[in-house]
Amino acid sequence: MSDKFPAPARVSLEDVAHHAGVSTATVSRVLNGSTSVKAASRQAVERACEELGYVINRAARTLASRRSMTIGAVVPTLATETFSRPLAAFQQKIHQSGYTLLLANSDFDPDTELKEVNKLIEYGIDALMLVGNSHHPRLRERINQLGIPCIQTFSVDAGHPSIGYDNEQAAAEITSHLLGLGHKQFAVIVGTPPSNDRVSDRITGTREALSAAGLMLAEENLINSAFTMNDARQAMFRLLDGPVPPTAVICGNDLLAFGAMRAAAERYLRIPNDISITGFNDYEYAEHLEHPLTTMRVELDQIGLLAADYLLATLNDQPAPRQTLLKPELIVRGSTGSPPRQPR
Repeated sequence: MSDKFPAPARVSLEDVAHHAGVSTATVSRVLNGSTSVKAASRQAVERACEELGYVINRAARTLASRRSMTIGAVVPTLATETFSRPLAAFQQKIHQSGYTLLLANSDFDPDTELKEVNKLIEYGIDALMLVGNSHHPRLRERINQLGIPCIQTFSVDAGHPSIGYDNEQAAAEITSHLLGLGHKQFAVIVGTPPSNDRVSDRITGTREALSAAGLMLAEENLINSAFTMNDARQAMFRLLDGPVPPTAVICGNDLLAFGAMRAAAERYLRIPNDISITGFNDYEYAEHLEHPLTTMRVELDQIGLLAADYLLATLNDQPAPRQTLLKPELIVRGSTGSPPRQPR
């Protein structure tokens, strides 16, 4: 008598269809990520797969359908809400259509981004999400060569499918708010590696708004190498000890603004009586700080959802807008006010 156990019977597509009470065609559409299946039928198929232990033969399916059911995304960093929040929304949306997210981090380096995209392509991704419009010159060539659907996020580019907002306009709006309060001595704390076109555009918007008011941003008051909260804290100390101490500091995101606030508090400066500080993105904690933060609210979740919608529609040969321009909203809170009457 053999001591080997009989191999378990492999669950078939027909078994799943019978268990779910739907046709095999419906099961196939669900497993292939089609968006045309009703939610109730999709849930029934997913439940049947789980209860029966149905496992997709991914290699065979990829050969048959020429799809891996994976979508790639390359972002500059996962250290802030700027990218983690849209990615969470993006992943949830594509997961509902049967796709898996393959994620890579470029650390704001175009060469690294190109390498990561090439790796994702080697894994057979069906579509790709990128950030910004500054990339390695060969990256677009590679994507176009293979015909992979690709969506650019956080900046709008007429030449490519994209979802974003006008960074220059957003920065000008923050600057105009501070100008309206009476500020004349400005500083900017950001991190601007070569690939961060979004922040570069915001610096341009700030300079243009100041120029229109007959002012300028002193070169020593532009600190463009701050990427962490402590970087911003140290940057603030430099500004306060510099030749032109600012009364208004514009930060590249809310995390940097928090670091600047900590430095101001350590120098016993009152916010906003002595100094005004602004952020960008409206992170979840921004309104709960000791001095609630004035910032530009960007619908980060919406960026992820719209990017997923575009790629899913394109993969299913459905129409989708090539460009979507979002409008950030200025949220005025307690971290900004009129400049001090007497110079410090």
